[in-house]
Amino acid sequence: MKSILTRFSIRVLAPLLFGLPVLLIGLWLSMAWNRQSQQAVTRLADQGIDEIHRHTSDKIADVLSMPARVCELNQHLILHRTLPPDDLASWRSTFVRESKSFDMLSAISWGSADGRTVWVSRYADGSTFWAIKDDPEGATMTEWKLDNSGDVIEDTRHEFDFQLASRPWFQIPRDARKASWSDPYVWVGGGPAEDKTLGISYGIPIYRANRDLVGVIDADFSLKDLSNYLSQLEIGKTGMALLVSEDGRLLAVSDDTPVISSQGSRMRSTESLNPLVAAAGAYIKGKKLSGDVNFRFQVDGKTQFLHVSPVGKEVGLNWLLMTIVPEQDFVAEIESEFARSWLVSLLAVVMAVVLGLAAAHWLVEPMTQIVTSVRRIGQGDLQTRLDIQHAPEYSHMASEINKMAEGLQDRLRMQKSLSLAMEVQRNLLPSDSPQITGLDIAGHSTYCDETGGDYYDFLDVTGTDEDTAVLVVGDVMGHGVAAALLMATARGILRSRCAVPGSLADFLNHLNNMLVADTQGERFMTMLMVTVSAKKDALRWASAGHGAPIVYDPKTDSFPELDGGGLPLGLVEGEEYAEYWQPGISHGTVVVATTDGLEETMNEQGEQFGKDRLQNLVRQHAAKPAEEISNLIRQAVVGYRGANNQEDDLTFVVAKVV
Repeated sequence: MKSILTRFSIRVLAPLLFGLPVLLIGLWLSMAWNRQSQQAVTRLADQGIDEIHRHTSDKIADVLSMPARVCELNQHLILHRTLPPDDLASWRSTFVRESKSFDMLSAISWGSADGRTVWVSRYADGSTFWAIKDDPEGATMTEWKLDNSGDVIEDTRHEFDFQLASRPWFQIPRDARKASWSDPYVWVGGGPAEDKTLGISYGIPIYRANRDLVGVIDADFSLKDLSNYLSQLEIGKTGMALLVSEDGRLLAVSDDTPVISSQGSRMRSTESLNPLVAAAGAYIKGKKLSGDVNFRFQVDGKTQFLHVSPVGKEVGLNWLLMTIVPEQDFVAEIESEFARSWLVSLLAVVMAVVLGLAAAHWLVEPMTQIVTSVRRIGQGDLQTRLDIQHAPEYSHMASEINKMAEGLQDRLRMQKSLSLAMEVQRNLLPSDSPQITGLDIAGHSTYCDETGGDYYDFLDVTGTDEDTAVLVVGDVMGHGVAAALLMATARGILRSRCAVPGSLADFLNHLNNMLVADTQGERFMTMLMVTVSAKKDALRWASAGHGAPIVYDPKTDSFPELDGGGLPLGLVEGEEYAEYWQPGISHGTVVVATTDGLEETMNEQGEQFGKDRLQNLVRQHAAKPAEEISNLIRQAVVGYRGANNQEDDLTFVVAKVV
């Protein structure tokens, strides 16, 4: 009988044999599934909201750090008299550039201790204004509208009464004698009343050596940017997010819920016209919150998930991020499916009650085995295998589950292998920079995959002077394990060659011939070798299809144009490479050797980071240590890339003559 039944499809057997016991089991399983699904959805909802909070907290911290970074930049410019406090009119071009570069800022301002003031502000309609008060004894401020180039539009000039000492953005940092945030304030920005939003400012007081106040540098931005960011989040189907200050007043909301009352004052969350916002504010009012907290509360008989977490502590603010998601967003589909499964079960009992007992056992037993095995596989037991001799569908399902378990084992082994390969390759890169008197050196490498083809090294070549560093930067075609193996091979060949003195060209000649023999010309890599000496005034380099080093001379404030080089390594046997040199390498000179992943980094608009931007960065920070220059380059590239994924390995070496 059993052998006969195994020949028929379950589509034929189920209508014939499915009876009341199967229905009861089905109903029990359906209810258990519904209950467990609700619990699982609740857990997933909490996890999803936690993830939203983490990303949102990072974004808010990043946005809130911008005023501090701009103020610190201007503090540096003022202390070094790039922005001279006695010539405020000359500040306009710098402030305009900063306003365009940091478009989330609504104003950049300076207030001198003697009452002189200057600012560039951007209003809600997009217009930009330049204002200056250069007479310490005067009572008025003069303001002009600026065109798109940052030039003054003369016929827009107007004056208004202004006393610096009455402005909170100046008062708060001055009285605190340290960098400080203002309280959030209502900011109209020159537009209609409905454009009113909230703003906040960050100011740094600047002092002379004798501790006399020079003035306060300030940056303001509109909290509307945070509302816009919250509105882009997917929070369940109908959920919302909001920011509140420590005193329970609204700062930003993901929908169009007002944060400012009709009287023009800041609104408490408990006073909101949105019942969800008001209920959430009332629910947490008076509660002592520490860290992330999850709540549930009722609004109009409907359960709401509420997640609260602190944000802004990294920049000195104590705000709360609140996420509200209706429970119905997660369970509506489950309830619908449960109703349908109940109806199907009722129809099944009418069609098959007679054969129920026998059919139930025969059909449920293999399914139970499958569920048990899948659960064990889900818990990590990848050795589990199914052996079911039953209907073709069950046998096929068991076979596919066995293949899935085998595939998971293979994937796990591959993942462990890649992790080991990544660890091995990381160990191939230098762990420390060489300590050479008169030189300051730092290197950095970040791979876009688990393994990569970028390479940098500091070679200890026999016969090299003690005050000389030999730097190497290489880039293998492609990514992944194959590129990593070629990189490791090249490193081994180079290091073994260090025992024999020779020029940089000799090293490349030897490495090229060895790689051609290994790769048969099917894979290649570019490489740049550079020698920098603390006492000799000449830089030497040799290139195999790689860009020349970037050299900055602080004495002439220039970047000499360097070129020269041969074919990439591994293509043509017998290729002869040449060594080049550049004089004028003296105290303060900065040398940067990079792979193409740095200059070719794309921002969200599809524009490359480029050589000019890198040179400007080196020029701006040339006086700093090599490690700090390296960190600034990496931070600049990451910030420029924005939300884009890293598409190529990022490797560079910074050397400075000190």
